[in-house]
Amino acid sequence: MDRELVTVLVAGGGWFVAVLTVAIGYWERKSAREEERLSTTLAYFEGGSQKRSIGVALLEALWLPKKRHHHILVPVLSNQIVYMLLVTESKEAHQERNLIWMLSIFSEIPNLRDKFHERWADVGDAIYRKLQGEQGGVELSEATLKRWQSILGYAEEFEVDV
Repeated sequence: MDRELVTVLVAGGGWFVAVLTVAIGYWERKSAREEERLSTTLAYFEGGSQKRSIGVALLEALWLPKKRHHHILVPVLSNQIVYMLLVTESKEAHQERNLIWMLSIFSEIPNLRDKFHERWADVGDAIYRKLQGEQGGVELSEATLKRWQSILGYAEEFEVDV
């Protein structure tokens, strides 16, 4: 084998390793920044209605399009929706708008019922309980609750007239 060819192959291998190392470092830093942004987004759900609004906006804009994060997004949304429907004592208008916004985002998750059946059922149960007169939580009209049952496909699961 020609000595020049060996030198070229070794040099090419060195360049390949260098480029690969740079690329891996870039992807690791990008992934770490993305995880930090997701953590920051989720922290907005620990406050009042204004902070929740920021969190919902970030979920919709940054995370809804990224299907690989839906395993985090869906449980956060479903827990927030159940909390807002059944538990919160806040009656301010922002809470109602945030709840409807979150229901809208929740309904946009592809294959929600199949991929996240338990979370889907949690929200359906909360809507059903609210329609049955359970007190607490944000007040939504019966028409609005029935509309969300229809949009999310709960009518047959929870045996409700829509």
